[in-house]
Amino acid sequence: MTAPLLLITLLCGAGATARAQEGMTAIGDEDYLTSGEISAVRDAQQPDKRMILYMDFAQRRIDSVKQALRSGQSSSGRTAQKALIEYVRLMEALESTMGDARERRAPMEKGLKDVETRGREFLKYLESLNSESSPGWEDYQYTVEEAIDMTKDELAEVAKGAFPEVQGRTPPRELPGLPSSRPPAKSDAPSEQKPAQQEEGPPRKSRPSP
Repeated sequence: MTAPLLLITLLCGAGATARAQEGMTAIGDEDYLTSGEISAVRDAQQPDKRMILYMDFAQRRIDSVKQALRSGQSSSGRTAQKALIEYVRLMEALESTMGDARERRAPMEKGLKDVETRGREFLKYLESLNSESSPGWEDYQYTVEEAIDMTKDELAEVAKGAFPEVQGRTPPRELPGLPSSRPPAKSDAPSEQKPAQQEEGPPRKSRPSP
C-alpha cells in the first residue's frame, strides 16, 4: 500500500471512530427515560417493583434495536446506537437500585429472578449483534460492547443473591454452654452426720475418803 493510500485509510478510520464517539456523547447526555417511565419509577418505591420496571424499559430498547435493524434504512445503525446507550443507562440504574436495596436490607428476590431470566435473553441477543455482518455495525460497535459488559455485570450481581455478605458465613457447630436455671439436685443418699455429743452435767463433787 502506497503512503498516500495508507494515509487516506487511516484518516477514514479515525473519522469513523470520532463520529461514533461523538454520537455516544451527544446521545448519552440526553434523558434516557420518557416522562411516563419517570413517573412509573417514582411510583415504584419497592426495589422489587423498580427492578422489574427497569427490565421492562430495557426490553423496549432491545425491541427498538431489532425494529431499527430490520428496517434496512441508512440511519438504522445510529437509531440502534441511541437505543443501546439508553439500555446501558438503564443497566446502571438497575445496579444502583440493587445496591440501595442491599444497604436497606429490603427484599428483592422477585426482581433478582426477573433480571436473571430476561438478562440472559438480552445478553444472547446483544452478543449476536457484535459482528461486522450486522446491519449498521460500524455505528454502534462500541456501544454494543458496553451493553454486553453491563449485562454481564448485572448477571454477576444477581448471582451473589440479595445479601452476598452472608453467603460465606457458616453457623457455629457448637453453641456455648448456658448457665442452668434449675437448682442443683439434692442427692438421695443420706448425708453423713457427726455423732451428737452428749451434754455433760455440772461437775460432781468428790466425796471425802473415809
